[in-house]
Amino acid sequence: MILVRAAADLDAARAVDVVRRSIADLCRRDPCLGPDTLQRWLANKTPENFLAWIAHAQSYCAVGEIDGIPAGVGLLRRSGEIQLFYVAPEAQRQGLGRAIHDAVEAQARHWNLDGLHLCSTTLARPFYEALGYRACGPERRLFGELRCHPYRKPLERI
Repeated sequence: MILVRAAADLDAARAVDVVRRSIADLCRRDPCLGPDTLQRWLANKTPENFLAWIAHAQSYCAVGEIDGIPAGVGLLRRSGEIQLFYVAPEAQRQGLGRAIHDAVEAQARHWNLDGLHLCSTTLARPFYEALGYRACGPERRLFGELRCHPYRKPLERI
């Protein structure tokens, strides 16, 4: 059973584990991702930083669980930027990512934002496009070699 809820301090270690495994296992399939880039990408993914991210007044973090075990995380800033969005390798293609995104989008609507934006890896682009995101700028490089594709999704105000 899938459950999505607001992150809590007790989630820090498990949520960071999900993020790190997702990056290391899934994102390493990107042919442009070398070991140095991977190390730089993972450097700030720590439980201590996660606690700071979720404590920030301008953030909302959703944790997705499958059968009571955290398996995904999404972090939204009040600016509309999705800064983290990861699903554990074993939880892919089970609806968890969409459920987390629904929670993040609901928070964005609660904040009365006019849209969401993010930077997608090459491999995640089809997922975001299926959610209604559209490319909104030229490709950039992060952490050295990682290709980042800017995306935006407008939100209708209710």
